[in-house]
Amino acid sequence: MEITERRESAEQIALLEDRDRIARDLHDLAIQRLFATGMTLQSVVRLVEQPQARGRLLRAVDDLDETIKIIRSAIFGLCARDSGRFGQGLRARRTTTVEQAARILGFQPSLRMGGLIDTDVPAEIADQVIAVLGEVLSNVARHAQATAVDISLVVGDGALYLVVSDNGVGMPENGRS
Repeated sequence: MEITERRESAEQIALLEDRDRIARDLHDLAIQRLFATGMTLQSVVRLVEQPQARGRLLRAVDDLDETIKIIRSAIFGLCARDSGRFGQGLRARRTTTVEQAARILGFQPSLRMGGLIDTDVPAEIADQVIAVLGEVLSNVARHAQATAVDISLVVGDGALYLVVSDNGVGMPENGRS
């Protein structure tokens, strides 16, 4: 039993070290390059005279900023030490729930996340979010006849927003069918 415990401890330490390395690489390589690209685009904006082109450049800078936030959230999720749920942050659980629903739906829903999902959402709330998401996707699969589902999970300013929309038929006028 001692050997098994030592082996499990060694595996968990190796996993933690690997996650820390990945987090460092994402921060040191990806985020820095995205930030530099954003700065370059911002400096080019003042050289562009066409308003439409200028607007597109500014949107690209905003997209890069949002991508940086997403990567930072992933980094925090990699580094988070969630007692009892190691490796099962809200981001991973949400992805698993959506992948399971995709098999029933017959298509892959679109996913969007924002904010520090794995670090700012308490475990109890995360459990509720997963339960609600699973139920909503189950209802879409059973009743909506949808061919597309969009899921947005955003954390910010002390609030969590889960929005699920589909292109299905909706509820009949006289209630459930």
